[in-house]
Amino acid sequence: MKSSKYTTADFAVLVGVSKASVNNYVAILDECGHVVERDHRNYRQFTDKDVAIFKALITLNKERGMRLKDAAQVVVAPGFKLESVAPQQVLEVAKYDDLCQSMELLAGHVYGIEQQNAQLLELIQTQRQQNELLMAQNNTLKQELGSMMQHLLEKANEPSAMHQQQLDRVEKQNSAIMNVLNRLQVEQREQTVEEKPVEKGLFARILNK
Repeated sequence: MKSSKYTTADFAVLVGVSKASVNNYVAILDECGHVVERDHRNYRQFTDKDVAIFKALITLNKERGMRLKDAAQVVVAPGFKLESVAPQQVLEVAKYDDLCQSMELLAGHVYGIEQQNAQLLELIQTQRQQNELLMAQNNTLKQELGSMMQHLLEKANEPSAMHQQQLDRVEKQNSAIMNVLNRLQVEQREQTVEEKPVEKGLFARILNK
């Protein structure tokens, strides 16, 4: 009967462990002399014999407390009967592997959360720096606006060239009007003096009597 061939993913499901565990077991078994076959693309091809070896290895390690390397040396030793390992025990070991897989998934989830938290902290830091930059720019704009308002106020208090010309014209007009008024007053006084009768002296008044 032709032996079945399994990929690493199918083999991991078949023996009830993760792909990472399969690679770890393969490396240990390879050191002890058991080499898993490979196809023309250099991918591993597991056989039914590999299934029995792996189940025995897992059972000896998980159930009987043997170290993986010691268990690997036992299962690859000449004359070792793979059937001597009870299938019921292998099923119990699978439960532990399921627990390990769950722990690995949980660890991956926690790592993902930690990565997200790190990204959030980085975003918060970036936002804080942007806020500080905006505040600095706002203060600069306030100072520039204050300087501009002060300059406008100073300019508003200073008479412009046009205003100065108007003031000069008004002063000239006022001066001309005052000159005319003064001249009129002088002429009026002179006219008043000419029209006023001259008083007669004492001697003239006696003669007239």
